[in-house]
Amino acid sequence: MQGIRIFLSALTLALLALAMSAASAAAAIARKDAPVSPEQASNPKADPQDIILPMPCGLSMALRAVAVPGGLMHDRRIVMGLGNTDPERQLYERRFESHIAAPFTTADLPAAWQSRLDPNQQQGFTFYFLGKYEVSQYQWDAVMQESCPAGPPAEGDLPRREISWFDVQRFLQKYNAWLVANHPDKLPRFAGNENNIGFLRLPTEEEWEFAARGGSRVPGEDRDNNDIFPLGQDRLEDFGVFSGQSALTAPSAIGSRKAGPLQIYDTVGNVKEMVDGLFHFSVADMRENGEVFQRLHGAAGGMLCKGGSFRSTQQGVLPGWRDEVPLYTAKGETRPDDMGFRVALSGLNVGSGQRLATLKRENAGREAAQTAAATAAAQAGTGQHMAQTAPAATPLAELDRIAGTAPPEMQPALARLRNLLSDRQSAQERQRAEVLENTARALLYQAETIRGFAFRYFTLHANWLEYLEKHQGTDTNAAKQKIDQRLDEYYQLLLTAANYYKSTLARVSEAEPAEVADIIGRFRQEYSADDSLSRHMRENIASVDKHLKAARSQGIAALDQKQICRDIIPDVHLKALPLKKREGR
Repeated sequence: MQGIRIFLSALTLALLALAMSAASAAAAIARKDAPVSPEQASNPKADPQDIILPMPCGLSMALRAVAVPGGLMHDRRIVMGLGNTDPERQLYERRFESHIAAPFTTADLPAAWQSRLDPNQQQGFTFYFLGKYEVSQYQWDAVMQESCPAGPPAEGDLPRREISWFDVQRFLQKYNAWLVANHPDKLPRFAGNENNIGFLRLPTEEEWEFAARGGSRVPGEDRDNNDIFPLGQDRLEDFGVFSGQSALTAPSAIGSRKAGPLQIYDTVGNVKEMVDGLFHFSVADMRENGEVFQRLHGAAGGMLCKGGSFRSTQQGVLPGWRDEVPLYTAKGETRPDDMGFRVALSGLNVGSGQRLATLKRENAGREAAQTAAATAAAQAGTGQHMAQTAPAATPLAELDRIAGTAPPEMQPALARLRNLLSDRQSAQERQRAEVLENTARALLYQAETIRGFAFRYFTLHANWLEYLEKHQGTDTNAAKQKIDQRLDEYYQLLLTAANYYKSTLARVSEAEPAEVADIIGRFRQEYSADDSLSRHMRENIASVDKHLKAARSQGIAALDQKQICRDIIPDVHLKALPLKKREGR
């Protein structure tokens, strides 16, 4: 009897599985036969900040602006790869240092594009543009077929896959040619040379990973140290399609999951995406001073793919994951059935003579500023008499003066020396700018420390009042002494933190106001999310901005530590603090 029950149970489960499989197959057939609209295959999650390019057959290509902090010559250091990877995968994606930059300034963009940029990106950023979704089957057909499809194809909103790197280059060539022939006014043009325009290509690994990690919408400390952008209350599977606990046999429609911080979809799984670059190992190396660093190995391999696919594990869909795929095998061009792509729109680094002059000015470092500072220091030291003398020369200016009178046989050596000094000065300027940004960022966290001590004081004070209410009529003197001592400790720590903040503020206030304003603008962009830390940081930014203006106009000494606290601490916590009462002591 027991055996019969087991048999019947097994039979029931088998029939149930068969029914579910049939239902799944029926759903798949229905899905395959159902046509999709151009919107579903082009931009299913439209947003007012989307950048839209036209496509043949009435379709469109949605792009998202990726803002890179810094100027044209001031590329940004970024950390790529995975911090927590399997030992056998370290050669693939060990963390390594790279850099990111972009070729477009706001002035290079069409007016319609400028109006769609985030207001916090208007100053101190350059731009490239990344496809909002993986290229869909319908978009592919619209470009590659000789005539437009008779109607929306079934599964037209699925990512195009089973294509080779060479197929993608043919798609890009045809689409770029169509845009130039039919809609050249829709593309960015470089100020100073209207003939040079933006063009579509595959993104580089740096461009792809920077955007997939959240770009400038994610604080730099999170982007460099975490393997994925902050998920909040969501799970990784909310953002992508990957195998997880069950095997998948096909990708999902573009935009079917949540977007990342830049409103870019499908970077987590679905289909792995080709990038414009070849695979290199990630290796550890050592400099002459004993510093260990990670870099990419010199050997260039096959195609590099990012993002993982519907077949990947959870780790395999993280932004730092790196896949190597051959361009060719013994069977010919490689066309994996889980590999697709998205487009990037970029342009020339030197798009015009005007751009070249700008690059030279940026690369020259702070020669003029150094000369002005030296002149100001001399004038301050000796009075008005120094105003009549020539300004102090910088090393490069002095070398140029010497070279102007040196014999011809010395000119090559002087030119090499000038290049060496120029490179050193440029590197020092980059280091100085990075130190200033890190110092300004530390200022925000020092403000957060002040808020933290105020919160501790407020909480302890509130708990004490609650304790007194519950123990009315009892002797609480001993407990009061302990509480007063702890409250006083928090208060002194608060004032010490305010003094530390003031010292850091003094260093930042000595920098060029325009440069600091650019940094503050970048911070506003990084902390634009709706989580509690970002909200705190935006309030801290407002306080820092106020204190910088006061320090420049009145001097840093005019900023009182208690006033600093009153500006930073939220009103609800400020009321518990004895700042006003203690000022009279």
